Amino acid sequence: MIESHKKKWFNNLFSTFVRERQIRPTFHNIYIRTDDVPTPGLFLSTHSAWWDGLIMYMINEHFLRHDIHVLIDEDGLRRFPFFRHLGAFSVKKGSLSDVRASLAYANELLASGKSVWMFPQGQEMPQELRPVEIESGATLLLNDRPVQLCAMYYSFENHAEPLVYVRFRTVVVTSMTRRAQKQEIAQALEALYDDVRQDAIIRSDAYIPLFRPRCNLAEWTETMFRLGRGRS
Repeated sequence: MIESHKKKWFNNLFSTFVRERQIRPTFHNIYIRTDDVPTPGLFLSTHSAWWDGLIMYMINEHFLRHDIHVLIDEDGLRRFPFFRHLGAFSVKKGSLSDVRASLAYANELLASGKSVWMFPQGQEMPQELRPVEIESGATLLLNDRPVQLCAMYYSFENHAEPLVYVRFRTVVVTSMTRRAQKQEIAQALEALYDDVRQDAIIRSDAYIPLFRPRCNLAEWTETMFRLGRGRS
């Protein structure tokens, strides 16, 4: 098991790079629903796109500001070891002793007031796929603590770039067996997924932008034409 090794200077550098060179050029904005702002704890998130990790990272940097750690596959962490400096730690699914060590480490982080983020679907799955299914590992960190669910929904609207809607929900898992807990979490995550999709459809005003809004391509084009007409 590879533990995280956070470095503030690297986080500051990487955060600026991700915001200015990755997220802002690709997405019009990220919108967050603010009526259920999560406290530090165990986060279980939907996983439909490669971007999910960076979206989560930006949400934490500019909104939540938790001391966050992310559980990822050991092969992925060995490929990108610098993720350790951002809070990533590993799990090796084929090794029971390694899984136990990763769970013990995660529990230590949670007990000390830090946040641990997981993508319980295990891999990217289409955001419209139903039913939502998760792996059983998510149930091993419950320990009678509330769970912070997160759903990210990607939407194309009247901008050249897509928008991302993000909604949180705090749930308390009441089932007693691991199998029932897994089903309960999956159903709650699916319900949140459906709710954030409906929010996107009706363009709910319960969301705030993560970044300062900027003109889209259509607005820039309209402005240029208006300036051109003014000079003629």
